[in-house]
Amino acid sequence: MNIGEKSPEMEAIEKRTRAAVEAYVNAWATNDRAALLRAFAEDATWIDPAGTPPWQGRAKIGEFWDMAHGSGMTLQPVVQRIVVCGNEAILLFRMLVRMPGGGMGLDACDHMEINDRGEIQRGTAYWDQGCMVPLDG
Repeated sequence: MNIGEKSPEMEAIEKRTRAAVEAYVNAWATNDRAALLRAFAEDATWIDPAGTPPWQGRAKIGEFWDMAHGSGMTLQPVVQRIVVCGNEAILLFRMLVRMPGGGMGLDACDHMEINDRGEIQRGTAYWDQGCMVPLDG
């Protein structure tokens, strides 16, 4: 096998991985909490941002969703790139965060590990204050 060539098994794993990341993005894009929770394994771990306490399990990840949508906020992801390597992926995107009276863009990098069922088993979001940009209008 040459560099860059993948076995049929690896191609299937990467297809499943990409589908899981796309389901995650689509849940945010359509403001669908239930779809987001279905994208995660029942015992998944979500850390957002890295270095903060994890949200463990679907119920806690649901609480994260509720917190992110507090005070009338809406969130819209704009994907820059999805990089898939086996059962792991990197999602580079800007989350457009709109709230009454203003908004901001948040440039983020999410790392995800996908299980054999095509669910996010573990994910970590990487961003800091320097990733926040004002939105025009």
